[in-house]
Amino acid sequence: MMITENDAKLLFTATHEQNFSLIKYDQWLKNRRVRGTGVPFTEIDVLLCNKPTPDEIIATLPTIPRERTQIEPISRSATTMITDRTKSHDRKKKVDKLSYLKKLQELKAKRSQNIKRRKSVEHGYKKSEEERKQEEEERKKREEEEERRRLEEEKRREEERARLEALQKEAAEKQRLKDLAVQA
Repeated sequence: MMITENDAKLLFTATHEQNFSLIKYDQWLKNRRVRGTGVPFTEIDVLLCNKPTPDEIIATLPTIPRERTQIEPISRSATTMITDRTKSHDRKKKVDKLSYLKKLQELKAKRSQNIKRRKSVEHGYKKSEEERKQEEEERKKREEEEERRRLEEEKRREEERARLEALQKEAAEKQRLKDLAVQA
């Protein structure tokens, strides 16, 4: 797969961030065998992986006559620039680390909430299961009690019917005896 030279520059910029050197990139472009053609990834993979060191960045700065008065301010300026970039990079790393830790804490909190929610659902399921069993037992007890009452009522009715029949027989017998006594 081929990418354009501008896409390659974008990759270099994104990968090397503050340490990207346009001078080094231009040197790489000039040293290509065929300029202006697509760039295979295999041609730039090593360059992308090798981030420039501060010494390499200083080496790519334009050369200045080596007069003592001019070299000192430029060296300090380059060192200051590198130090500033390093500090900026360290601050960015610190911010990235803090945001990572914050996201990690948020994820832990969400996980904890999910675990609590799952436990409450499971507890609710267990509770509803227990309630269902308890309701089933209560229903069985009610049915048994109703059956017992029905049987008692049936027995009571049977006894009442038997007693009524006995009273009717007794009344009929008294009536027969009375009728016999009246006839005699």
